[in-house]
Amino acid sequence: MVDVETKLLRSFIAVATERSFSFAAELLGCSQGTMSIRIRQLEEQLGVRLFERKHRDVRLTFAGSQLLAEAQAFVDMHDRLFRRASARVLEGSVRLGIDEGCAANLLPRLLEKVLPVYTALELDVLCENSMSLRRKIGEHALDLAVVMAFDTLPSATQLSRPRLRWVASNGFAIGDWDVLPIACYPAEHLLGVAARGALQAHGVAYREALCSANERAILSAVSSGTAITVMAEGLLPDGLRVVPGAQDLPPLDRVRVQLLEASAEQSDAANLVKRELASLYPGP
Repeated sequence: MVDVETKLLRSFIAVATERSFSFAAELLGCSQGTMSIRIRQLEEQLGVRLFERKHRDVRLTFAGSQLLAEAQAFVDMHDRLFRRASARVLEGSVRLGIDEGCAANLLPRLLEKVLPVYTALELDVLCENSMSLRRKIGEHALDLAVVMAFDTLPSATQLSRPRLRWVASNGFAIGDWDVLPIACYPAEHLLGVAARGALQAHGVAYREALCSANERAILSAVSSGTAITVMAEGLLPDGLRVVPGAQDLPPLDRVRVQLLEASAEQSDAANLVKRELASLYPGP
């Protein structure tokens, strides 16, 4: 029987998520060569090919697609067993900020991992745009903050580098609109900047059918088929789809999801939340 290291599975999940060996290596803190070696070792142990490599694009093979959910479940179970085995009475409060564009996907998973095990931990969460959260980290009004930015922020822990995608409901057709209706965040939010900037740079006529800092309001407008929006890949709720790139929409960049800390000397409670946040993304 072959024992597969969790390190190899985490590397596989990272490449599958990022669709890039270089981005996955950056997130896991290793070289691209090391990442390639890990994937090759996993493929040799399993006896299947996991990825198709074409130019700069990396896609899962059929075998890779079948493995992904099982690998993620195995890693999650491993982390859950370790967490419960090492759990102790840990008291304290943590002030956590989460960017509005990440909160709906990230927060439920974090609460599910932390609160049932660490029952004495108090977690206070603030959801705002990244610029506001960065300012509050600087003022020590927050202990930790998950933010999005196009560039690497000083002293930040890199969590993910998802692609930004145009997202619409299944019934939304670009060709039905002479002026493209968009639902987006205010101008100070990175996703709002990305949407407006891309459309303006490529001369696409658009109108703001909805401008709101409320993620649920934006998703409601998009789900109803009255607007299109920009989201980070991997955060799509049911009922929405990524609009194919060939439909006359401008391309979008990747974004960096990063974890900021108010102080290098964090409490045990804050360090715990930091570890649990990092575990929700592909890691070493």
